[in-house]
Amino acid sequence: MRALALDAPVGARAVSDAKLEWLPGIIVVGAVCFNAGLAFVNGNVKELTPAPVVACEIMFVGAAHLVALRNFKPQMTPWYALLGLFAAFAVVRSLSSQTFDVKYLRDVMIIPTFVVLGMTFDARRLSRVVVAIQIVMLVFLVLEALDTQVYADLFKIMSYYINTRGYNADDFWNKSSTLFVSATRPDDRFFILGDLHRLSSIFLEPVSLGNYCMVIVAYLCACYRELGTGTRWFLIVTTAMATIGCDGRLAMASTPLMVVCCALAPRLPRYSALIYIPGVTALAFVLVHFGHFEPGGDDFKGRIAHTVYLLTNYGMPEFLGLSDEFMSKAVDSGIAYLITTQSIFVVVAIWATIVMAASEDRPDKTRFTHAVCIYIALNMMVSFALLTIKTAALLWFIYGSLQSRRAADGDGLAKLRRAGRRLGAPARIGRADELPIRAGSGSWA
Repeated sequence: MRALALDAPVGARAVSDAKLEWLPGIIVVGAVCFNAGLAFVNGNVKELTPAPVVACEIMFVGAAHLVALRNFKPQMTPWYALLGLFAAFAVVRSLSSQTFDVKYLRDVMIIPTFVVLGMTFDARRLSRVVVAIQIVMLVFLVLEALDTQVYADLFKIMSYYINTRGYNADDFWNKSSTLFVSATRPDDRFFILGDLHRLSSIFLEPVSLGNYCMVIVAYLCACYRELGTGTRWFLIVTTAMATIGCDGRLAMASTPLMVVCCALAPRLPRYSALIYIPGVTALAFVLVHFGHFEPGGDDFKGRIAHTVYLLTNYGMPEFLGLSDEFMSKAVDSGIAYLITTQSIFVVVAIWATIVMAASEDRPDKTRFTHAVCIYIALNMMVSFALLTIKTAALLWFIYGSLQSRRAADGDGLAKLRRAGRRLGAPARIGRADELPIRAGSGSWA
């Protein structure tokens, strides 16, 4: 009886620890979906202000760091050092401008925040988190496509962005639609689907849905071999549906490049992913010069030319991140925006940390690092939407979770196999990441 009494708390604690192991995944699902939830509240319960949006982001970021610090490991050190650099530069910038804009700090701190959160999560369970988000995305994608009015009444997106993001009614050029301003284009869709607008699903605007599709493509490229056949095809088919539905031109153009580079990545030299941003930026200058692209058009050529125009006209204050002269124009260029708000030195530090702090002792890690770098390099030429928590949280969570994996120890596994054969156990012992998951075996135990 005494033994039973002693065993009960241990069993209860094991169950509790097993539940806590899912907490990082729950946090990232919440970070991806909370804007849709707030839009529903704004449109159907009570009109909101920017404060609840800020409060939710603080809550998710704070929860992520509580989990990460509770499970701190040396692997997180470069990312907390990067976070310290962000904070230090924010102080310098605020002293220079005599104002403090927390948004600029928030834009970049999402990166290390969700990397360290991902490092606390067992990568063997990562597919369940990705599939769960994909199912939610698919449900609302289909609803939006089949009954746009119900979707519009559910989220009242125009009202949400006016109330919480500082938009004006005049910013929404299509007065017959209450969807996001870019849900309809003055020109035709790239993918012609009758009269269907650009779909947004839970992301509320189509650009973020397109970026989300690129994140899923990166995940598929990295982890394709370890996913079950049903999971592979579900992610492939539904991601293709979402890419076409949101008219994701960048996502469609980027996918073949990501697939090819990820296939080659394990054979490429260490740190070779460093070349992507300088290479893509240089290519943009070449295309604009020889293609005679002109800034101003809301298309690929116009966005690329706009980025080149900004970088060409930046002076030392802009490159040091101490001038807001081009701020209103930089919002259509990710690299120009980051340089203006963070300085060229912080941008270089971000890029170097993403590549050089990444372990490449497993093919999945190497592939995802290359996919992430391609995603960033291409996205930064045309938009700064890659910084939004709706898509950035999942991207960096996957990155961190894959980085937390250990390379298979060949000598140790050989010893286990030999010992197993002596004891009459099955001859095959899998890699470390293929061993069964047991309750309480994760970092929370």
